[in-house]
Amino acid sequence: MKVMRRIAGVSVFVAMAVAIAHPLTVAAQTTYGGGSVQAYAADAPLGNGTVVVLAGKDANRVKVAIQKDAQNMFGVVVDPSRLPLTVTGGVPENETFVAASGTYDVLVSNQAGDVASGDYLTLSSIDGVLMKAGDEEVTVFGRANGAFNKNSVMLGNPSLKASDGSSKTVNLGSVPVTIDIKNNPNHKSTDSNLPEFLKRVGQAIAEKEVSPVRIYLSVGITVVTLIAAIAVLYAGIRSGVISIGRNPMSKKSIFKALIQVILTSLLILIVGLFAVYLLLRL
Repeated sequence: MKVMRRIAGVSVFVAMAVAIAHPLTVAAQTTYGGGSVQAYAADAPLGNGTVVVLAGKDANRVKVAIQKDAQNMFGVVVDPSRLPLTVTGGVPENETFVAASGTYDVLVSNQAGDVASGDYLTLSSIDGVLMKAGDEEVTVFGRANGAFNKNSVMLGNPSLKASDGSSKTVNLGSVPVTIDIKNNPNHKSTDSNLPEFLKRVGQAIAEKEVSPVRIYLSVGITVVTLIAAIAVLYAGIRSGVISIGRNPMSKKSIFKALIQVILTSLLILIVGLFAVYLLLRL
């Protein structure tokens, strides 16, 4: 027994020494798996390789990611049979295993061109499917660890309709992707002149990336609303004060008119701020 323990101890020591001495070799052999994988519930069964987001404020449920919510990408649905170990706290509805990091197979399309190993990927127009990221996309899902081109295995050929009414057929496939959700390093920002304070406020209200045009429009609407509310309030108060000076006996009716003016000013302010909220959120 002692001999066996010594042999096992020496084996572990040798393995650790080899891993430390050759970290690049060990890393190169890791082409699938790793990272964080957890079971979630879903409204419907989701296919392996589908990119998902958390379903609203429910941290235990996921749904298919759509292009406009690219900044909220969370992970990818993985095949539990390829995982070395799966742990769940019960069996959730439509149990779905999602990887939030590591390297896993993800569905891709050639909507933005062929995918080469090392390309950054982001959500395409097809829900839950990635494409090659250009310099306009703000958020990327990760980097491809393989290529997808005309010589790759095709999983489908859906047709996409452009805003001008034309259609385009794209190819679907699957490539291993190292998940690293972050801002696109190649993104060419169009809001370099936008003050950081306004950018943060806009994103906090909208809970997503907001274009500079919308932010500037929101600022304009807010300023106009404030000016209008203040102007109505000032005019009402001034008129009331003058009226009281001319006819002290009419104080009661003048105070009622002042209350109406104040309520009108508040209504103008509320309507203006609500319009700003809708402009940023929609």
